Amino acid sequence: MSPGLPGSLVRLLLPGALLLPACVDEPEPPWGHAPPLSELPATVDPPPVTDWLAEYWTFPVPAQGDAPPDWTPLEQRLDPDACGTCHPAQLADWRESWHHLAMGPGVLGQIVDWDGTDDRLVHQCQTCHAPLTEQHARLQQDDTWVDNSLLDEDMRAQGLTCAGCHVRQHQRYGPPREGRDVDESGRALAEGPHDGFIPRPEFQSSAFCARCHDFRPSQRALNGKLLQETGEEWRRTAFAAEGRTCQSCHMPEGRHLWKGIHDKDIVASGVEIRGGLQEAGSLLTPVTASLTLTNTGVGHRLPTYTTPEIKLILVQVDADDNEIARSRREGSVARRIKPDLSKELFDTRLLPGESYTLPYAVRRQPGAVAVVARVEVWPDEAYRRFYEIKLRRPENHPKGEAMLREALQNSIDSRYTLWEERWPLP
Repeated sequence: MSPGLPGSLVRLLLPGALLLPACVDEPEPPWGHAPPLSELPATVDPPPVTDWLAEYWTFPVPAQGDAPPDWTPLEQRLDPDACGTCHPAQLADWRESWHHLAMGPGVLGQIVDWDGTDDRLVHQCQTCHAPLTEQHARLQQDDTWVDNSLLDEDMRAQGLTCAGCHVRQHQRYGPPREGRDVDESGRALAEGPHDGFIPRPEFQSSAFCARCHDFRPSQRALNGKLLQETGEEWRRTAFAAEGRTCQSCHMPEGRHLWKGIHDKDIVASGVEIRGGLQEAGSLLTPVTASLTLTNTGVGHRLPTYTTPEIKLILVQVDADDNEIARSRREGSVARRIKPDLSKELFDTRLLPGESYTLPYAVRRQPGAVAVVARVEVWPDEAYRRFYEIKLRRPENHPKGEAMLREALQNSIDSRYTLWEERWPLP
């Protein structure tokens, strides 16, 4: 699944995109549109959303209130560092995850200028990116928004924290653990802080993740597809039929890393790349080749969501490996939409077993000695385009401009080469 999204991941296309002018346009490549999920059979029923889980994911997560008076100051704290006192491995993982970066400079750079002016959009973003009441600068009371006296600015900036998933009314919750005794109320007996925890099987269900990684049917859709519907994609796969949940791939052995599109190794483990030359060509005839990417091990569309883009590239090079002008051909595996969310330009994403092939037929260029085939992953490509548009009017973001510029650079720096080969031309 996608890493809050990060991007997302893990990372959501922010509601601020709705504010962009509709005149922003891009050419529409003739690459087709993947069908709506409603046209594809599901392999399993939707995972059940229990009454407990529906109440658990109330947004914003209600204020924790007063901790039991006999608890130590450490037990009463909600910040991740406090949790890491007894859970150092989980804290270390989380600090490397996109859940920790869910309120990075790209999000904060927008909402710091919305606080008090468009609180509805801030709330919409923070629903998943920073869900605790204690992370919200403003709260809705009746028909008005008021300053939140419980705001913890430091915790707001830390994104989806431990407490966001594990703490309600100062009670701790988590997945059942073998060999752990429970009392009559179902609370796990343990020596240590906060009176143990309450085990819930929902933590092992894909429904737990879907609350943030699947948009609601009432939210915006294009060509019959919601902007994010990772869990619904998963239900169309053999992974779901085999009982492999989001946690199976993204939390192996209970790790709190939620690796996804930003991680080269996990992407490489889920795809097959093949290709080669068919004809070497001449100055009068084309070099012909092809490059194919297949989703062999990703349990949803590759990539899920609208942010990442996987680029397939074929290009002729000279003896110094310099690219030769006009010989480059590219294809994209992605769902490209207009920045104002008004139109889907193309959708070439791949469900498990599906392939995308980039054909190549370009006249052999003078000095060409090889064709370079490359697959690049641009995890934050939609965000890059979005930040560039926002920064055309920096006066609209006086508090957030520096953060948006940082986010723009981060989105460029996140690119990596997944695979590359050099095919000599005889």
